[in-house]
Amino acid sequence: MRRTSVVTAALLSAAFCAPVRAFLAGGCSNQSYSASDISDALQGCANANSTLKNNSCNFGGAAMAESGGNTCESNGNNFGVLQLTRSNLPAGMSPTQYLNLPMQQQVCLWAQQVGNSNTLGGFQTLANNRSIAGTAVTPGMMMACFQFGPLICKNDITFMQSNGGACPTAGNGGVGATGATLHNGTANLDGNNQSICSWGQSIQNKINQAATTCKASTGSGGGGTNCPGGGSTPGGVIPPSPGNAPVSLPANLA
Repeated sequence: MRRTSVVTAALLSAAFCAPVRAFLAGGCSNQSYSASDISDALQGCANANSTLKNNSCNFGGAAMAESGGNTCESNGNNFGVLQLTRSNLPAGMSPTQYLNLPMQQQVCLWAQQVGNSNTLGGFQTLANNRSIAGTAVTPGMMMACFQFGPLICKNDITFMQSNGGACPTAGNGGVGATGATLHNGTANLDGNNQSICSWGQSIQNKINQAATTCKASTGSGGGGTNCPGGGSTPGGVIPPSPGNAPVSLPANLA
């Protein structure tokens, strides 16, 4: 299940140096959905930008890695099928309220709250390049970049460019997410020492498993390289789509 996904220090409510374990929150409906179900839900969100819709099958695969597709999945800081972080909850909404929403509403609020901010920066770099210093860009890597947010993704790419395409790890100079490393902008691993490469592979495995059943229905094909019909693939330009209520990030994390 999904580890800690962080953008600022406020996104972490558990101990920084220990893995944050996922659990099923009590008091909610405990409904599980497939990658195809979540892809369909994303396609049905009026506030989802074209990047999200064109990669809907890939995000469905990401949801399988993040939460197993369960609406009640939480680690105390990330919530629901796509693990929306605490600081990105809509104003006035509690984690319990979000976890109790139907899957469709969870997905649409996730798209509204992070859809624009997380499809910029490092995500664009991955989308517009087939490889980073010789390491192939995969849809799973792009989804991991989106889920980690702009700071860690940008730092992972910079590390790869300086280290022959190798991603950071806990053993090769990677910097785990803590309050200090998020504030000073040096974090390039999440709270469980995952990079866009390692978590991207976990997501890619789920994307591959869902590929035979997840077929996004937009006119452009949708869903990325593992969904029939095309959509957004590494090496193809993905234009930003402003206007969907992006999250406002501190300047040092943009």
